[in-house]
Amino acid sequence: MKAIVKTRRGNEKIVASYISDLYPNVMVKPIPWGSRGIVLVEGLEGEEQAYSLIEKIPEIEKILPIICESKADLEDISKCVDVVIERISPEESFAVRTTRRGEHEFTSLDVNAALGAIIKEKTAARVNLDNPDKVVWVEIFGDKAFISITEEQVIGKKTDTKLLEILSKISFAQIPYLENKESAYRMGVRIGRAAQTFEIGELIITPVEPANLIELKSFIDGLLEGRRSRYEIQRKSYPRRPRLVPFKLQNLYQFARSRLGEVFITTSTRGEPLTDEKCREIINILENEKRVTIYAGAREGVPTGIIRWSKYTINLAPGVTFATEHTIPTTITAIITCYEVAKRR
Repeated sequence: MKAIVKTRRGNEKIVASYISDLYPNVMVKPIPWGSRGIVLVEGLEGEEQAYSLIEKIPEIEKILPIICESKADLEDISKCVDVVIERISPEESFAVRTTRRGEHEFTSLDVNAALGAIIKEKTAARVNLDNPDKVVWVEIFGDKAFISITEEQVIGKKTDTKLLEILSKISFAQIPYLENKESAYRMGVRIGRAAQTFEIGELIITPVEPANLIELKSFIDGLLEGRRSRYEIQRKSYPRRPRLVPFKLQNLYQFARSRLGEVFITTSTRGEPLTDEKCREIINILENEKRVTIYAGAREGVPTGIIRWSKYTINLAPGVTFATEHTIPTTITAIITCYEVAKRR
């Protein structure tokens, strides 16, 4: 039996050496077809021996026992479906994941769609891209295609759609960080990346006073670059389509007036620490309100008048003043923790 072993780039020869030490009779080829992060193993006695490698060699990230080989074209790859469907029952769910290396007349999505449609038709199994029972792996190297199917090496993480819905209701009002052009840009990148990471409802930049236009432009440029870079990573790595977070700009006081009557939460060192009771109250509000606005300061804190209008003023780290770029990650992580607390009701 052949197996494709995946490891971090640079570890290929180390992994190959360990495999050869464990099983001297197998053939091991690091970086086959010039593909970094891959070790090809031939001559294994079966899947049990293949999976034993991942238990013994921590440098191995994934191992894919090959159940079918074909030419790298859609028609030939589809012929492997008879071997695949033997391992998927109608009660199970599945996903097809294709990785191409080289130039081809088709895309990875084309392979996923073509093979997935045939499997679904012949097995009546459900497609589940987030948390499938079985994953069909199609590994393409130039003119060769290798197919594997696994249970335990499911890619991605289970998506909590309810949590994503809650995070999408959060409007984050952030006072801009304006020190100098370079610092403003760097801070903007970090804040923009953080907002996009959690896919919050929106990020509103809320100056309190007239701002230096050059510094504000640099801050905004950084925000957009941080959002763009994180969004591109999400698009490539998520099994679902990420949502691009809207960014807006409005004076803090005018923004607060425009949403008077809605629920405000302020982060401040003058606030009270989060308790289980407050956590449950906040999650209950997020579940039932259309939108909740969270206010955060930068070099200066949130003005007293906004704190006075807030339903909650919370101190996320009593005794600690954290940097501006940590505000969104700390706040949203606290809300996610609150969500887990509330689920235990």
